[in-house]
Amino acid sequence: MAEQTLPHNEACEHPGHTKHLCFLMHDGFHYSQKEQYKAMVQNARFRCQNCARTAGNAENLCAPVEL
Repeated sequence: MAEQTLPHNEACEHPGHTKHLCFLMHDGFHYSQKEQYKAMVQNARFRCQNCARTAGNAENLCAPVEL
């Protein structure tokens, strides 16, 4: 399976954007660090209003809302 480059929220000005799932997945994190990626998305408590990704920690999303 070929790795795909996924879009990320380039408009996000949060200083921690490099820890957001959209940025990490754009960089191939979900392929290179599968176990860390799984840990971030398991037991999701938040959903991003921009990309709809879910995460257990709000810090990993650009615009989190609690599920």
